[in-house]
Amino acid sequence: MEGLDTKLLAKLKDRVKRELVQKEKETIEYWLEELQKVYQKNHQSLAELKSDLRRFIDRMKNRVETIKTRGV
Repeated sequence: MEGLDTKLLAKLKDRVKRELVQKEKETIEYWLEELQKVYQKNHQSLAELKSDLRRFIDRMKNRVETIKTRGV
């Protein structure tokens, strides 16, 4: 890339990388908290646990689909 300062370019790449890592961390923490809620719930039966897990999975699938269709 002609005309771009290599130091500036390196700083920008580093900043983007840090921001991506931070966003990934936040996302994983969110879904971990949601899964912990399901785990900590006092399920009366295996069917109830499976139902909660199905809802959790559906929420994750919906989020993935939203990201695929809308982009960012």
